[in-house]
Amino acid sequence: MLITRELLVKFAREYVAKKLRQKTDITAAFLTGSVLTDDPLIGGCTDIDLVVVHKERPPQEREVQRVSYEISLDVQHHHQSFYTYHRRLRLDPWLGFALCDHSAILYDTDHWLEFIQAGVSANFYSPQTVYARGQAVAEKARQLWFELEDPQELHFSQWTDLYFKAVGSAANAIAVINGPALTTRRMLLDFPARAELLGKLELTGELLQLISRAPINTEILNTWRPVWDNALSAAGKLPNCPPNLLPARKAYFVNSCAAMVESGSAHAALWPMVETWRQAAALLEDDPAQQESWQKFLEALDISLANKEEQIERLDRFLENAEVSLTGMKEEYGL
Repeated sequence: MLITRELLVKFAREYVAKKLRQKTDITAAFLTGSVLTDDPLIGGCTDIDLVVVHKERPPQEREVQRVSYEISLDVQHHHQSFYTYHRRLRLDPWLGFALCDHSAILYDTDHWLEFIQAGVSANFYSPQTVYARGQAVAEKARQLWFELEDPQELHFSQWTDLYFKAVGSAANAIAVINGPALTTRRMLLDFPARAELLGKLELTGELLQLISRAPINTEILNTWRPVWDNALSAAGKLPNCPPNLLPARKAYFVNSCAAMVESGSAHAALWPMVETWRQAAALLEDDPAQQESWQKFLEALDISLANKEEQIERLDRFLENAEVSLTGMKEEYGL
């Protein structure tokens, strides 16, 4: 089957039409994420990000449905009250960009969503709004850094969980200055272009060193990919598995990483592997074999208790680049 953007939108429309036959409280539905871009596929796989807005309180906030092995629907359900103060969504580095894209609308009652879009779009790209959006992400990243600096001793597994959350937030503190926040799968594919726009392409290498102190190559990723795959499968069977790691989304990560490695972009596969394995390891905390595998993978990346202070210092310097860029914007535009 040839997967095109048009086909993905068709699947989304069919989902919305089915929901409209079952529910009478749906106000609007719109697309977000990679399906709004010209190239939503990596390794022949993608998900279809969709938001459905309800008049009544939805029974679940997020659901994932399998369309095929390569495609899943990732649906957020919002109560209409979420949009009461819709102008605040200008500061949302994910949803705000989708609400500025009029091609995203799949269903709209009485032009309600068009009204919301008009309010969000106004001044969305103004220096003041871009600065505020970037500042919010940078502050979140800095708060995570402060937690890492806390003298309270954390178990190393807890520390690594917090550390990689901080690294992801710090990368997006750079990225959102020039666009939407980067997703797990595309983080290392798209980050270099965002850093270059700031005149700081060298940050790409610094980000890689935050994720792995050891050199990353095809061999190391191919060695650990089956072990990672096993961790995702184990986490996907748990009753408390979050939507992000459900079996319907497994190919979204595994096949995409395989394609990155095969295409010569092994470094780009590192972040989705680390980030999803981190989440799976947290779910599998009572499984000694899974914990041992995760710790051995970290050893392969040379992320250890012995060098955690150095990594915290590196993260501090990396995050300073976002803060300096935001300060420069503030001074340039008199914000």
